[in-house]
Amino acid sequence: MTNDKGEKRSMQTKNKILIAVASIIVVAGIAVGIYFGVRKNDNNSNSNSFSDKASSGTSIVPSGTTSAAPQPTVVPPPLQNGTMVNGTILPYYTLTGPAPAPVTTAGTVYTNCVVNGTYSISYDDGPSAYTHELLDLLDKEQIKVTFFVNGNNDGCIYDPTVRSVIKRAYDSGHQIASHTWSHPQLTTLTVEQITVQMKRVEQALLDLLGIVPRYMRPPFGDGTFGNGNAGDVKVQSTLKTMGYVIATWDIATTDADIDDNNPTHKLTDEALAKIEQGVVTSAVTAAGPGANHMQLMHDTYQRTVRNLSPWSIGYIKGLGYKIVPVAACLGDTDPRNWYQTFSTPAANPPTTCTP
Repeated sequence: MTNDKGEKRSMQTKNKILIAVASIIVVAGIAVGIYFGVRKNDNNSNSNSFSDKASSGTSIVPSGTTSAAPQPTVVPPPLQNGTMVNGTILPYYTLTGPAPAPVTTAGTVYTNCVVNGTYSISYDDGPSAYTHELLDLLDKEQIKVTFFVNGNNDGCIYDPTVRSVIKRAYDSGHQIASHTWSHPQLTTLTVEQITVQMKRVEQALLDLLGIVPRYMRPPFGDGTFGNGNAGDVKVQSTLKTMGYVIATWDIATTDADIDDNNPTHKLTDEALAKIEQGVVTSAVTAAGPGANHMQLMHDTYQRTVRNLSPWSIGYIKGLGYKIVPVAACLGDTDPRNWYQTFSTPAANPPTTCTP
């Protein structure tokens, strides 16, 4: 009996010990689980924090070290349609087959569009500080125009800021044409001097774009107004020999005469707009329905870019015309006929117009 009681007490003692040990193991397990759970959450939190900072562009560096300068994001230019001509892409025009024979004739003076339903807008004397803004407008309106550019007039064509505008205009599918090197009156020059004026622009556009224009506009229209006088014959025959089509205008908006850069004729925006709009509407009305027009403006004037150009585009579209470059409104709708030469631009073009 005594032995039974002793064994019973002994069993009870062992059970208590086992329960205590089990309790310790359970508690320890819970503690370990909690510990590692907290560690895991801390690690996740740190990982997320790094990810957030990294994605926001914030650099995480050890204390006492210097962060490297952030690198600019390089965005590739958008792909554009175009046709490769002699190693040079003719942008935004997907053409097939050989180019048709040109419709226009070198040495001939054209003053009006001849393709029904067309109206050309062109800009002389640039590019200028306002031309990028004008190109923004033309991109928005999805229309193409003609730029008759000078080599050294409003600015030097080789200046990086100037040539970037010409390249953008060409890459956007606008027609690039010549307006001589320095904007002289051609009838006052010799044949050799006229040739130099044209050749210098040719070389510049070969260097920058790999093209030689086929179209030109004489400054002031000089050399196109007389009826066979010696000065006009000299100008036109020289340009014919050089392969140039001569395009003038039937609507001149007078922006070069009375804009804000001419203090003698200082006018408010409203007064200038009234005059310029009146010139355009009067010419269109006088020509009558069905007439096609070539309108001259200058991208060297701020108010031409910001006021006259948007108004003109809206007015012309409202009349039902299709706005196209000069060459297209004369029947040369294939851009391969807008240029005499296609080649590869110079790898390192000059940066100044001297000597």
